[in-house]
Formats: sequence, structure tokens, C-alpha cells
Amino acid sequence: MSALAEAEAACAPYGNEPSRCGFELSRSLLLAVRESRAHRPDLVLKFGQYLLRSHAGRLGAEVWAMYEQVYIALLHYGRRPRAAGSGAEEPSEEMRLASEYYSLLAARFPDSMRVKRLEGMMWEAKGEYDMAMADYDEILEEEPNNLAALKRQVALLRARGKPAEAAKRLAAHLEVVGSDADGWLQLCDLYLSQAQYQRAKFCMEELLLLNPMAYIHHLRYAEILLTLGGIDKGGNADLVRTARKYFAHSLDLKPRGNLRALYGLLLCCAAAPKGQKTAAEVEELGACAQKKLLEEYGEAKATSMLDTVKAMSTALLSEARGALCQLAWQALCCVPLSRGALVGPSVASASLGHALAATSPCERHERDSADGAW
Repeated sequence: MSALAEAEAACAPYGNEPSRCGFELSRSLLLAVRESRAHRPDLVLKFGQYLLRSHAGRLGAEVWAMYEQVYIALLHYGRRPRAAGSGAEEPSEEMRLASEYYSLLAARFPDSMRVKRLEGMMWEAKGEYDMAMADYDEILEEEPNNLAALKRQVALLRARGKPAEAAKRLAAHLEVVGSDADGWLQLCDLYLSQAQYQRAKFCMEELLLLNPMAYIHHLRYAEILLTLGGIDKGGNADLVRTARKYFAHSLDLKPRGNLRALYGLLLCCAAAPKGQKTAAEVEELGACAQKKLLEEYGEAKATSMLDTVKAMSTALLSEARGALCQLAWQALCCVPLSRGALVGPSVASASLGHALAATSPCERHERDSADGAW
């Protein structure tokens, strides 16, 4: 059990009421949220305001980290759209309190780039994206390798429909810091959104070098190769063969719950040219992938999908041509990465880059920024 789960379990007998949990439990809970970088603005706002209101003196130097943590949670709630017909736009209570906390932090740390970044996040929450970009530019002038500010800029550019500029900035950063795995994932996602598959392929190759044991990297690399192979047009047999190897290796690393790799194997077997010496091996591999796929749906008790999946996979292995193969490849993009939604197609994207590209200032800060010097 994680430290955050343990802290939540300890607070549960007290009804998750901060005043009943007291100082120690409330502080431990928020510390667990901070260290795990979890996005839990509900807990932070509830317990953080209690600590700042009732126990600020007992927090000592930690009070400034608490102000920052609660400030970010306030931005999350303060950025919600106002109801129509509410009259003149006035700051919400959350934004007013966030401004108060920012003033305290700015007064205590007047030259801090970290506080400057918090100002940029407030401009984002208010929808003043040009002001936010100006703040991040100022930070990067002072600290060119400030990763948090750079990632905020990339997320803002994506949100404003400028993926090419976002990719350019991120690529320049990765030329200096080539070991930034999150940066490569984000850049890969940017290239995929622009159908630049060769560049996305290069990004995944860098990720495979950084973490060769991550099944998801092998899986995404195989998907890009399969896309480049053009299976709906009879495409490149060598690329499809290589994609098949990476799908298989992804299954070696994660044998259970890896539906995308199983579907990928099926598609690779379906796209394999007939009449080759390896035709028997391909047929055997396709049958094995079909069997494993049906077992996954059976174990998940997704009985309503069994007949559909069986018919589709059988048709793929027998026909393996035309619109059916193209339709199956499109369907693969809707298969969830986890086993939690096997009953039907998932509307959630399976791309990790989407998580890294979150435009919420609170989510990006909590996920990417590490505690450091003010």
C-alpha cells in the first residue's frame, strides 16, 4: 500500500474531517500527496486550509511548501468556467485566496524563479496565456534549463493549437538534456498529432535506449512501425515483420492485460505476405494471439464481446485484406491499455503523451516539478 493510501486509510475512521484528524494526520496526508505527486486538489484544499488556518505556526519552514501546495489546488478550482448570466466577471473566492497566498510567497521569496512560475500558473488559470508565456520566457532567460517552465510553455502552445512550435522548443531542450524521458514521450506525441511518423519513431527509439524494460515503449514503437508499414495498402513487409517482433517482446514483458500487443500481433500476422517460408510460423503465432485474446476477454467476463472478437480475429487471419484490416487497425486505437474496460471500446486515449500534455497548471506542476530551492 502506498504512503498516500495509508494516510487516507488513517483519516477514514475520523470521517476525513481535518479538525477530527488533527495536526499530525492532516500533515502526513498532505506530505504523502506532495511526495507521490498525486493530483488530489480535493484533499489538499480541505486539509491544507485547515493546517494554514489553525496550525501555521507549528509547520515551521514547511509552511511555505504548504502555501504553494494549497495555492495550486486553489487554481484548480478557481479556473472553472463561470455560470452563464452571472454578470460582470469577478474573481472567485478561490482565486482571491490564491492571490493572497501568492503575495505571501512573493514577499518571502522576491527573486525566486519558482514563485515566478507560480505567477505564470495563475495567469493560465485566468486565461491570460500571453502573460503566462511572458513569465515563462523570463524564467528561461534566467535559467535556460528550467524544465518545469519549459514544459508549461509546451503545454500552452499545444492548448493554443501550435504543435509545431511546441515540438521545436521541446526538441531544442532534448538536444541538451537527452535523458529526459518525459520530454521524449511528449515530443513523440506531438509528432504523432502531426502525422510525422518517422520523427515519432526516432523519439521511441530514444526511449527504448533509456528504458529497454518498459513494455509500453516496445508497444508504441511497434504501433508506429505498423503504421509506417501501411497494412491497409499492402505496405512494407520488413516494417511489419519488425513491428511483429516488438509486439511479441511487449507481451514477454507484460504477458497479462496487454490487449494492444495481442491485437497488434493479429494485424501483423494478417498483413504478412502469403507464400513465404515462414507462413506456418506466422499462422501459428496468429492462432496463439487469438487464443490469448479470447482468454483475456473470458477472464474479464466480457461475454458480450467474445463472439465479436472471435469473429473479427478469425476473419483477419483468414481474409487479411482490404477494408477489414484497415477497420481493425482503427479499432486497435480504441483498446484500453489496462484490463479495466474490456467490455467495450474505451473513449480514453491510450497515449501517455496526452497525460504529459495536460494543460491544467496544477496537474502539470504536481506531476513534473520536484521540490527544490526557492
